[in-house]
Amino acid sequence: MSPKEIHALARLLDGMDYYKLLRVPRDAAGAEIRNAYHEARRRMHPDSYLRAEPDVRDAVDRIARRITEGYTTLRSPVRRSAYDEKLDEGQLRFVAETRDAARETAEAELGNTPNGKKYFALALEAERVGDLAKAVAQLKMALMFEADNARFKAKLAELQARAKLVKAAPHQIGRN
Repeated sequence: MSPKEIHALARLLDGMDYYKLLRVPRDAAGAEIRNAYHEARRRMHPDSYLRAEPDVRDAVDRIARRITEGYTTLRSPVRRSAYDEKLDEGQLRFVAETRDAARETAEAELGNTPNGKKYFALALEAERVGDLAKAVAQLKMALMFEADNARFKAKLAELQARAKLVKAAPHQIGRN
């Protein structure tokens, strides 16, 4: 990028959410986000601008840090969910309050065992991208490790009901 383009991006940075910065849609899967992150880091790696003017190097460093911040937020289902909620309210960055809320949510919702947490997080990610069948399967796995977890059971019932509605919808449309 030219110094002029770098300065322009640095000026726009505070008005960009992480999805725009990484050039991915809001429903992007984890692999797409990871690939976008690596591409963005290649474009804006500070080492590539070592011979640039100090103001350009500072701008590149600021942009690179924000790219990493965005990736760190979007790669975690819990942080991403908390970020998406705040993004809907107009907050473009994942700040300390959002991080604390996400941590509390994670501790309260993600279970008590490593495998329970793992499969519940996978279920949330599958739900977020609209794969209800996969989300239901992941929740059933989570319940194998935490059979008495009321949060898991409630989420499973919710997703099964939604999946049933989605499955019935095409038949409803055909009857009209």
